[in-house]
Amino acid sequence: MSGVDQITVHAPSGSAGEFRAVRSSLRNDDETALWLRLLNPWLQIGRSLGCCYLNFGSWAVSIRWYTEPSSVHDWDYSVIYIGKVDQLTARYALELPDLDQRAVHASAGLHGTSTPEHAPGEQIEARARSADAATLLVPLLAHALEGERNVTMPWTEPGLPEAATWGLVSILEMIGDTRPVSVLTYAAAARADASIPGLLVSFRPGVPVVPPAPRYDALAGRLVRKFAADPAWLRWALAANGMLDPADDATRMAKLIEVWPGIEAGTTDTRGAPTMTEQPRQATHPGTAQPPASTRGAAAPGVVRCPICLHQIPDWDKLDYYKWDSRREQYVPNPAEEDLNEVQLARHRQSAYVRCPNSKDDGTAHYLPVSYGKFGNPVMLGFVGLTKSGKTHLMATMIGAIENGELQEYGITSRPLDYASHLRFLQDRVEPLMNEGRQLPGTQENVRMFADAFLMRAGDGPERPVILFDVAGGDLAKEGESKEFLWIVDGLFFVIDPDFVSTQRVGDKTFSNVLSVVHDSGRSRLVSAAIVLSKADKVRFNEPVARWLRSAERTLDAKEFLLESADVYAYLLTRKAGALTRPYQDCQKATLHVASPTGGPSEGEPEHEIFSRGVAPCRVLRPLVAMLAMTGVLTGPEAEKVGI
Repeated sequence: MSGVDQITVHAPSGSAGEFRAVRSSLRNDDETALWLRLLNPWLQIGRSLGCCYLNFGSWAVSIRWYTEPSSVHDWDYSVIYIGKVDQLTARYALELPDLDQRAVHASAGLHGTSTPEHAPGEQIEARARSADAATLLVPLLAHALEGERNVTMPWTEPGLPEAATWGLVSILEMIGDTRPVSVLTYAAAARADASIPGLLVSFRPGVPVVPPAPRYDALAGRLVRKFAADPAWLRWALAANGMLDPADDATRMAKLIEVWPGIEAGTTDTRGAPTMTEQPRQATHPGTAQPPASTRGAAAPGVVRCPICLHQIPDWDKLDYYKWDSRREQYVPNPAEEDLNEVQLARHRQSAYVRCPNSKDDGTAHYLPVSYGKFGNPVMLGFVGLTKSGKTHLMATMIGAIENGELQEYGITSRPLDYASHLRFLQDRVEPLMNEGRQLPGTQENVRMFADAFLMRAGDGPERPVILFDVAGGDLAKEGESKEFLWIVDGLFFVIDPDFVSTQRVGDKTFSNVLSVVHDSGRSRLVSAAIVLSKADKVRFNEPVARWLRSAERTLDAKEFLLESADVYAYLLTRKAGALTRPYQDCQKATLHVASPTGGPSEGEPEHEIFSRGVAPCRVLRPLVAMLAMTGVLTGPEAEKVGI
């Protein structure tokens, strides 16, 4: 089996008749027959008013039933999807649209082994957060919190059980409950199956709601209310206040029952995070109000923290607009006219900037794109390394790969947070290197602004702001000097030149100074690190570097990241460069990588060096993908395992 396989089943006499596979993408008839025997009881009790999702641990199954308009049977055809559970998830299956019935009846519904197209999640999320869904979701969640394995709920109208189950899966994920969830959203009869692990939910017409235990019912009501108001805030509040820390379900549930009412009321805070007395601004559509990547150092909900001076800005939407005047080389006021319509105002904001209220008229005034404060607290990432370590080339080729859409191979989509600054970076850095093969100059010292920024989305999840800082090695190596963003950074790329390793020097001042700042900020256990042996083409014949440079892995595989990290760690230790592995010791999560931003050395005079054979980046996205997993931009069981 590969991808998501599909079986189209015909029942000539309805659910009581003999089921026959009319189309199957599985390798042979025996495998198809095996799945039909396993799923026979579920096929019998399902109806076209609902759908079925079964989680068998490693594999998952989704079933839809279809009835011909003139039929007298319970159903005539069913379509079965079979795939790995990390690909065919419960929420994904619930978002799958019904196929065209005529195509199914003609046995033309088969799509091979490619993943079936699914509808955008916004529609089912909106209904999951509605008042009518809450009538089912509250008792359903309460029974799940109580630890029940089989829960039966009343079926009332089409689509409502699917929405309630979508909300259930979402909230369980937020509270750290990772048990499998299976559901039959319209069942003609009772069904319990010991082979189904975890929680099994069924919806049947006419069954009463069994009252859950009062303490679980009260907790479920609170969680559902917050989920309906703002899922992003709920996810943040749970993580920020340590609700996910206990490893076992019983301890985590006891803590949740005890502490959550205080968190909800804004009176309890177990980690020094901002108390939740304020709600964030309402998003224009579900999922745009983002939780911060970390808990300490992040601004409170509705407040934007300036990455240049760390000032907290509580009234971002009330700040005056500016624009960059290239002729005068300065920012000038750019107020929006009062009679602009909604489209004109959006166009005006796209290229607008705001001045940080903490700015002074002494040459330290600084400006941020208007969009910076529109998506919640961002994920702050910085590049660290000595001058000529290769971090500028690494960042340029990394952003070039993002621009080319290569992150989509990992299921990640992105767009620039600020198009003007992104275009400048492409023109100044990416295009000269990638298109013209020109050696880039080192990062200019005393630059305070971030280099580029993106809004990234993993799968059908929410967009997250990702901010990239490139600070000159000279700035970072100065004792007593630090860049303000280091006090709120979420992840750091520590870039190493192989030549530095071969000289067996005692360490790197930039590493030491940066880690000292991170330690002084009190956030060392919240910051992730990616140690990158850049310019790896210099040692391309050395093992294990050679092996990893040949690898073209394009999946989020925690085991692959672990193996690469172990190899690079051992490579540094055997060359007496153990001091360069300090970020692994000091940071919350860490990975180690090999990368070659250019594919080979440059030639010519120092001021006019070129890559005569062109630039061929290798493995430059791997450190970024690992970092996105470690900082929570990528979510899911596999992403959580990235970082040692």
